[in-house]
Amino acid sequence: MEIPVFARLGLVYAHLLLCVFALHTVLSLDWRLLHSRISARELERRHRTVIWLLAGLWLSGLLVTGIDLDFNPGLLLNKPKLIAKLGCVTMLTLNGVLMHAWCMPRLAGRSPLRRGEAVALLLAGGFSTVSWLMAAFFGIARPLATWPVAGLLGLWAAALLVAVPVALILADRLYRRRQGREQAPALALVEASGTDAMRAAA
Repeated sequence: MEIPVFARLGLVYAHLLLCVFALHTVLSLDWRLLHSRISARELERRHRTVIWLLAGLWLSGLLVTGIDLDFNPGLLLNKPKLIAKLGCVTMLTLNGVLMHAWCMPRLAGRSPLRRGEAVALLLAGGFSTVSWLMAAFFGIARPLATWPVAGLLGLWAAALLVAVPVALILADRLYRRRQGREQAPALALVEASGTDAMRAAA
């Protein structure tokens, strides 16, 4: 086997493993955020893991792309599926910056979560999850290699539209769960004060 072929095979395999680990991390984090409390330290640790995995995906993906295009960017115009995947991953990366700067402090914080914030958080999370899944899909969807870029991006947009109502439903659930958790200590304090008052009156 020639060295360039072996090098490409190794890069593709590394890219595949990184994608698997990244999807597992993202989906398991989504599950944790929706169903249980997660500490700020754990959230930061997992987010940092996703950043490193995404960086590895960018590096390995660009190297494989360079080998396939003979490091000639002009040939990219003949690869609509690759263009769609690069666009998807670029938007995914920009969304990750937003999640780090705005979403994470609100998810990990203890301040009251407004309904509008819950909706924005779930929409950003839904965009992230769908984009991760679509980027992986574009990577293996060889039958779509002849589709135009507009068609591929339309497929991604359709997946995002499906995710919107799901995100709105889950946002209401997140909002009610956070409100219940935040009200619980106050209710416990009121009950304790009432009990103390009754004991004092007796």
